[in-house]
Amino acid sequence: MSNLRRQTIIIAVLIVLIGCSGYFAKKFNDTAQNTGALSSKISQKKQTTNFFADSRMGRDNQRSTMKEEFQKIINDNHANKEAKAAATTKLMQILDWGNKENTVETLVKERGFEDAICFIDDNGVELCVKTNEQLTQEQANQLKDIIVRTTHVSPSNITIKSKE
Repeated sequence: MSNLRRQTIIIAVLIVLIGCSGYFAKKFNDTAQNTGALSSKISQKKQTTNFFADSRMGRDNQRSTMKEEFQKIINDNHANKEAKAAATTKLMQILDWGNKENTVETLVKERGFEDAICFIDDNGVELCVKTNEQLTQEQANQLKDIIVRTTHVSPSNITIKSKE
């Protein structure tokens, strides 16, 4: 099997694993929300704080792993130019997404929200904000505006959720 084909398969498997982990994380969080209804307000606040911290940590760990894999391909003397170019492009995209996620989170917090977590991928942007109330349409539009200006993603590919 050629190096390019092997590296392409590795990249494809990594992308599928990232998608699966995102799906299962979302599924887990939805289940955790449904079973946590009987908890007290204190435990809900800790859970929410943990949600944002854990999500941020998980996202950063996942990105670090991806960066390492792409860096290995880039530094591999046996890798061909196409594989190195693809890995370099993907690595730059991941770094760009990370910077945009941090910018969006900072701008959202400046709008008065206690915390926020942003996820950017090929499918669009997902933003979760910490708030005690339901988001109004005006707030949602302001948040979408922040995301569009920062990421240049179409509003139809933006999902905004709130979490207490």
